[in-house]
Amino acid sequence: MLKGILLIFLCTFMWALNGNVGAYIFQYKAFTPDVLVAIRLTTVGVILFVHDLYRSGRYAFRVVRKRENIPAFLLYSIGGILCMQYGYFTAISYSNAPTTTLIQYTGMFFVIFVVAIKERTWPKPIVYPTLALCSLGLFLMVTGGDPTSLKVSSKALFWGLVSAVGFTNFNLAPTGLSKTYRSMEIMGPSMLLGGLLLILLTRPDFTAPTWDTTSTLCVLYTIIGGTMIPFWAFLEGARYTGAQKSSIFSLSEAVFSTIVAMVLYHLTFKTTDLIGMLLIFGSVLLLSVGKSPLP
Repeated sequence: MLKGILLIFLCTFMWALNGNVGAYIFQYKAFTPDVLVAIRLTTVGVILFVHDLYRSGRYAFRVVRKRENIPAFLLYSIGGILCMQYGYFTAISYSNAPTTTLIQYTGMFFVIFVVAIKERTWPKPIVYPTLALCSLGLFLMVTGGDPTSLKVSSKALFWGLVSAVGFTNFNLAPTGLSKTYRSMEIMGPSMLLGGLLLILLTRPDFTAPTWDTTSTLCVLYTIIGGTMIPFWAFLEGARYTGAQKSSIFSLSEAVFSTIVAMVLYHLTFKTTDLIGMLLIFGSVLLLSVGKSPLP
């Protein structure tokens, strides 16, 4: 159990650092979200494809060879991974990593209500008070308690919610596929398609950012330390802790992200910000503890 907990904490710390690394190169190295996300998704997609090709040979990419898999695959790739990643880093470029991480957490409520609609039943009673807490926390973070003003820009809020929608699709779209295919088989082509589609849609200028040793190391970190290692650590940790406990421990990402931002960038938060963060964090934690809130 201890090994599993440590692996989950390693994973969430690396994810937290990943968002703050993105914030750094946006602010100081002239990177844009489309450049970073395109590089990240495409590179990881190619690496996973090569790994799948080596492991499976002619059976590589079999997830996209069946026509019936295409709708779920496209929803997972474009509506899930691409929306979640691009929305997340774009929101960070307009605000900061801790705020964006917490806005993305609201996706858990989207998951619950989408499942409720599909199952044609009401969510469990615990959902309603936690949703109220989460809404109050988001209100305090966005307005500082003053409904006539916005502390977080409308663009940051919009892209943060796009990320939350992506989080919803990321969790729900592959449920049928995951019964037949391994996670790597689904994620490889999904990331590759998402990265290539982003390049086609946004035409990012890869020469515009400041490419030096620091920025190169930061990009490499988002690929290896922000994606590949924590993904492995989370799956490995979940083997020891179980799915429910691993989801609870993964909430520490918001805590780590806040600490990293305060230490590295001397980011300060007002009392209303901290109360809002605690309310969102607490509401998601309450959803994760005890019986499943899903219908």
